[in-house]
Amino acid sequence: MSEKIFEIFEKKIEELKEKLLYRSIRDAEALENMKITINGKVYINFASNDYLGLSKHPLVIEAAKNALELFGVGSCASRLLSGGTILHRKVEELLCEFKDVEASLILNSGYTANISLIPALADEGDIILSDELNHASIIDGCRLSKAKKFIYKHGDTEEIEKILKKISCKGKKLIVTDTVFSMDGDIAPLYELYELCKNYEALLYIDDAHGTGVLGDGYGALKHFGLKPDSFVIQMGTFSKAVGAFGAFVGGSKTLINWFVNTARALIFSTALPTSVIAAAYVSLKIIRENKNLTKKLWENTEKVRETIRKLELQTTKSQTPIVPILFESIQKTQKASEILSSFGIYAPVIRPPTVKIPRIRLSISAAHKNEEIERLSEALIHLSQQLHQV
Repeated sequence: MSEKIFEIFEKKIEELKEKLLYRSIRDAEALENMKITINGKVYINFASNDYLGLSKHPLVIEAAKNALELFGVGSCASRLLSGGTILHRKVEELLCEFKDVEASLILNSGYTANISLIPALADEGDIILSDELNHASIIDGCRLSKAKKFIYKHGDTEEIEKILKKISCKGKKLIVTDTVFSMDGDIAPLYELYELCKNYEALLYIDDAHGTGVLGDGYGALKHFGLKPDSFVIQMGTFSKAVGAFGAFVGGSKTLINWFVNTARALIFSTALPTSVIAAAYVSLKIIRENKNLTKKLWENTEKVRETIRKLELQTTKSQTPIVPILFESIQKTQKASEILSSFGIYAPVIRPPTVKIPRIRLSISAAHKNEEIERLSEALIHLSQQLHQV
């Protein structure tokens, strides 16, 4: 019986391989600044979300080491038992200042935050409106909710308003969106969404994972649009990208944060984040707030890469962020492109369905990329463009 079951999985794996959809893990042997070593070869890493290079900042590393010495490796209990420390509380207080919110709460990852917070916000009798290109964690969070779901066309605020006008809802209304869409690099129309929520008395849940540390002088998407974080706005974000650490957070009104403490299953039933990670996030947030040269360098590097792609007329998206995709007609061509870049020492793996509809190379730019590394990428892209034109 068990052999037949495994034959089913083996057949499905073979089908994935035939369709070029099979994935495998490639672990790094070393990480040094924006260099990554895989199978003994050193590459310039353009597949990292470390937008400000803070994961390698000496002050961030020192903070993690000090916390490790003081509190040990693991927290060994949930936050509601004995897993939290004074450092967890200090980070939450700093987040209140950073995001201009009444209260905040640390969670273990962006994924666990979304699959826990969204069901806690919207229940039976409520409605959720979610962007069709939202992250998988948002999609799963919506699925876990008992609320009625409506998927609107990407960034289409007119469709949202039509739904809000048409649907009768005696419960809560919740609009959920990424701020920066991680595969295309574009930004949600937050100003219009904010106004819709005000006019229709809806909650606005934003996943600012790729916006925190990047947009609005590093403060995130609301600051980018000059919007006040009113009580109907719930801000989720992560420490695992521009902050350079690990974990997630949610910020909003005291009432909602207290509600999450009592209902967010990922908080209640998960061991708290290690204090070394929390200490690193605390120092990173302070650096983002105080050192604006990092975000300035990030946008300078991003513009250089964008300009190269424009000149070469490579197919891309309407990216407005340091996420710069290059689109291809097929997985085969995307794989070939990745191989060409690899031959120039550029690490930029293939992003394929079902993650995206159109296969692509997604370049993630960092402030930590040196000028010569950006130039090396440009050389590789020129060669890639020449190869494409020959074909």
